[in-house]
Amino acid sequence: MACVSHLDFIEKGLYDFSLNINPSYGSFELHLGKYFEDSESLCELSETGVSFSGVDGFIFDQSGNFFGGYTPNESFSIQINKKDYDSFSYSFNNKLIANNMFFEDDAINAIKFKDQELSSLGGIVKSPEKGFVAAGDFGEFVKDNLENRLYSSDNILLISHL
Repeated sequence: MACVSHLDFIEKGLYDFSLNINPSYGSFELHLGKYFEDSESLCELSETGVSFSGVDGFIFDQSGNFFGGYTPNESFSIQINKKDYDSFSYSFNNKLIANNMFFEDDAINAIKFKDQELSSLGGIVKSPEKGFVAAGDFGEFVKDNLENRLYSSDNILLISHL
């Protein structure tokens, strides 16, 4: 399953994600990047700014650096602190992993979550421009087997199915 959805664009701030990976499958991908007109129908981003992936309990950043592990069916978090248009730091379960990283593309306004069935992703976007109030939030991506489409549990996002 892969899904793409809009994400609030912020100049500076925090993207805080909570993930829970289905134990039946051993991998996932999380990408933040640029949305384009056909992103939802094609389940693709036009450009990717930052990426994380997990395979068999190991988590890697966009450079392929191993930085942590996860246990299927147990939630874990990844936070991206966007310092300005070009740079960011990221944390794993609220522990700083890397600082002074650079976005491959700085126009982040979409998220792509790719896994292999019934994993979940939730999160919130905070921005100091808004007084560090949530600039937006989204619920878990949930598969609806009757419709064979994806919906946000809080109905805020538009999500499509590949």
